[in-house]
Amino acid sequence: MPARRRPSSGLIPWIGRQLFRGLRWGVANSRVVLLLLVAAGCVAAVASVAAQSRIFRIARIEAPPGIDLELPASLIGRNIWTVDLDVLAADLKAQQKHLKRIRVIRKLPNTLQVDALERIPVAQVKLAQWHLVDGEGFVLPAASPKAWDQFVILKGVDTSLKPGQDQASERMYRALRLVARLRRSPLLSGHRLNAVDVGNAAQLKLVIDDIEIRCGSENELAEQLDRLHTVLKTVLLESLNIRYIDIRFKDPVIGPKI
Repeated sequence: MPARRRPSSGLIPWIGRQLFRGLRWGVANSRVVLLLLVAAGCVAAVASVAAQSRIFRIARIEAPPGIDLELPASLIGRNIWTVDLDVLAADLKAQQKHLKRIRVIRKLPNTLQVDALERIPVAQVKLAQWHLVDGEGFVLPAASPKAWDQFVILKGVDTSLKPGQDQASERMYRALRLVARLRRSPLLSGHRLNAVDVGNAAQLKLVIDDIEIRCGSENELAEQLDRLHTVLKTVLLESLNIRYIDIRFKDPVIGPKI
């Protein structure tokens, strides 16, 4: 049996083979190559005109009302295509860290538009003063000496949190998960959630209608909240004056106000 011809190896022979194949393809498809060259030339010509045309020089920057942003004056007069929108958005975001996101878009032919997405508060926490917290655990910088009536109070979270920084801890996430879970539940129909306390992960506490609710751990909540739902229906119907409800037991313990 004749010996098989060993294929040539090495980088240079491989490059040579690829170039030869490309050349053969180009000869066989000369019209396609010509069209590609023409298209590339047109794109380059349009890009050159756009880069030099006065039409695309930035004349104004539109910023969202009510948000204090220092817009770079040096952008006025620049070609709109030469601006790195991501870098500009990051610079503006650094000025207002409490904003969730800033986006900059081109409005042709000569305007930059700044869009800002603000954080939506869902709860509040007491540090030196009261601060609102969004659903991601971000503590907003605005402060109040008094608690807001419409926001749930988070207790047992880290008091070393600093407003205006991404630093949410596991306790904060646990508290927010609990708030979100309760708001999705029919449990609160006709009732108001005042506070959640996650200081002890094995013994969570809620305050609903100023009644202290003593719970177990987060993993036990599904069954325990079903018990609480039944008890709260009775409380609402009979207008009972209750101090606390302990739902850690199969038969919840109810402590009346004295």
